[in-house]
Amino acid sequence: MRFIDCDIVVVGAGPAGSLAARTAAEKGAKVLLLEEHQVVGSPVSCAEGLSLRGIIDAGLQPVEPYISQKVTKANVYAPNLKHIELTSENWVGYNLNRNHFDKALGDNAVKAGAELLVSTSASSVIKDDNKIIGVKATQNNEPIEIHAKVTIGADGYQSIIRRSAGMERFYSDYCSCAQYTLKGLDLDDPQVNGFYLGVERCPGGYVWVFPKNEDSANVGVGVRKINDKPAIDYLEKFIKKDPRFKNSKVISRCGGITPVSGQFDRITLNGLMLVGDAAGQVVSLTGAGIHSSIEAGKIAGSEAVDAIVAENLSESRLNRYSDKYDVYWGKRIRDSRKMVEMLDKFSDEDLNALAEVIKNDEILSLANGEGTAITLAKIISRSPGKIVKLMAAYLR
Repeated sequence: MRFIDCDIVVVGAGPAGSLAARTAAEKGAKVLLLEEHQVVGSPVSCAEGLSLRGIIDAGLQPVEPYISQKVTKANVYAPNLKHIELTSENWVGYNLNRNHFDKALGDNAVKAGAELLVSTSASSVIKDDNKIIGVKATQNNEPIEIHAKVTIGADGYQSIIRRSAGMERFYSDYCSCAQYTLKGLDLDDPQVNGFYLGVERCPGGYVWVFPKNEDSANVGVGVRKINDKPAIDYLEKFIKKDPRFKNSKVISRCGGITPVSGQFDRITLNGLMLVGDAAGQVVSLTGAGIHSSIEAGKIAGSEAVDAIVAENLSESRLNRYSDKYDVYWGKRIRDSRKMVEMLDKFSDEDLNALAEVIKNDEILSLANGEGTAITLAKIISRSPGKIVKLMAAYLR
């Protein structure tokens, strides 16, 4: 068995883990970054949409090969296919090439001084009484024991770090997702992302069409546990009904789980921090988690180093990370979750009625979990009676 000592071990080299490792290394810590796959960023399991602000906050620029398509508008479709155009002079987005994007984030962590171990899978945390003091892992079947002052779990929704530490086993709510990347499409405008709603079409979630270029797109669906069929069945049905996809070819497939129950109440222990999907840090209504994970990683990496310098690795000291994260992102995630619970009460008929009264900026507000109470009050003021009743409880 190999033994390694470091200041901080980060498990998982996705956006949250790579930003945590990079930030901590930039502050002078000895950081070890573990990635279970042979190459950071592969395989890809993501719709790949991200705002310009998210790319900049990650430390990159919106250039190839990180991005595949600029996005200037989004269309949100009600069940009856009436759509609302989402545009803003202050917003621009991109559909990424996540394999290149994530690899660049990992490379930047290494450039900052972190050591990257690929093909390395963590199997459990190491405990000393009530403290987490590192992780057990294997690299190419060789056992490794890594001792660290702080362990950061960035290992996704299944998080072996979270579960082996005795924290939450799983989420109370999640989306099952399936996605095809299709080629040979007849797209009206590759700069427009499409979102399709409907209880019959995609119960508890939505269908997305995110162009990669002029003739290809990520086409996927997320459905929650109120569905009665696998996600792939809903995806196949949607594709067969849409004439744009008549002559398309599947060039890749992926799927997975997106946690949408909100951030866990407890994301730190003595010597341990959770970031990204491992902590449930996903904006519930949209399933967006890249930007929220980037910011979590940056805050966690910085606070981990400060805690080491202060020689205080207690849960209460490490909670400075969760407190700082909560000011903006934590609140957004909570408010977005409330919108999920509200929309669960809407039938397809109700969603069609809502589409008649809701405005561009109001959809953005509800989807992002920003200013939701004020936004709901505005919508209610011009809504029919049933919509008012469905929304009113969420103003209390």
